[in-house]
Amino acid sequence: MARDESPGVPFAIPGAPAPTVGRHHVNGCRLYAEVRGAGPPLLIIGAASDDAEMFRPIAERLAGLTGVAGFTVVTWDPRGTRRSTRAGWPCDSYTHADDAAALLQDLGLVPAAIFGASAGGIVAMRLAVRHPDLVRQVLVYEPGFFRSTDSGTALLARTTDAVRKHLRERTDDWAGALAVVARMAGRDPAARPNSPDDTAGRGPLDAPPGLEWYTERGAALAENFIRDDLPRTGETVDPALLRATGSDIRFAFGTDSAPVFREIAETLTRARQRTGADPHLPDAINAAAHLVYLTPDPIARYIRARCLPEEEVD
Repeated sequence: MARDESPGVPFAIPGAPAPTVGRHHVNGCRLYAEVRGAGPPLLIIGAASDDAEMFRPIAERLAGLTGVAGFTVVTWDPRGTRRSTRAGWPCDSYTHADDAAALLQDLGLVPAAIFGASAGGIVAMRLAVRHPDLVRQVLVYEPGFFRSTDSGTALLARTTDAVRKHLRERTDDWAGALAVVARMAGRDPAARPNSPDDTAGRGPLDAPPGLEWYTERGAALAENFIRDDLPRTGETVDPALLRATGSDIRFAFGTDSAPVFREIAETLTRARQRTGADPHLPDAINAAAHLVYLTPDPIARYIRARCLPEEEVD
């Protein structure tokens, strides 16, 4: 079946098998999803401004092939994103989590391992709490729960105010509002560049030179970011619910990300801690930054190490 994709996506594996494409009617909308490989099921959840094609390189690295242990990987366009319909959109993380649960059930791929990144990490955590019977393991990478830390709360307030001001002056200029967010994130006093060379001065939402495909994709989905992802980062966490769920949840951050994301991961790990349990730290993924699709190899290695049975890992 032909795919609606951009052949120029960076990091895609040449000659990788095409996925099975489906459109699934769940919760009053139609969700576009792709399924690759063989093995235990894995659902990758991105933000509303991330479509399935952006996660294609990670999915290709994780798909189980003949003689190679891996997963049956599901990537999808969330409600309101590109090839999925916009009924009931924009929506909160609870709706996206219920959509993810219904999608997994419709595919018959439960219980599944879950990897959620950024605003998709918020959805992954909601999925773990609301539908624990459908998940096997949940990896929550740099979720945008900014209100869980002081630095995150301040950054969210500054960014939200700046976006509102921009949209008052330039109605529906979503790309311009996204640029405002990128500038504000880059001014985060806790943020640091990924390296001392050509990445200096980049913010956590900026793709490096040579990866303009992601910049263009992000600009095309700017409305999704502003109307769905940004409001979602104002949601809060109920520590009691987080501790009570029986789901296997791990929080993680990238070593090349802004420190605010490490702070959030540490805060949520402490909130998850049950009385009397041995303390543990969030997982640190070397050479990974906030936009996980820019570093597919370390992200894929991390997911394999955490979610595949030991005897199946290469």
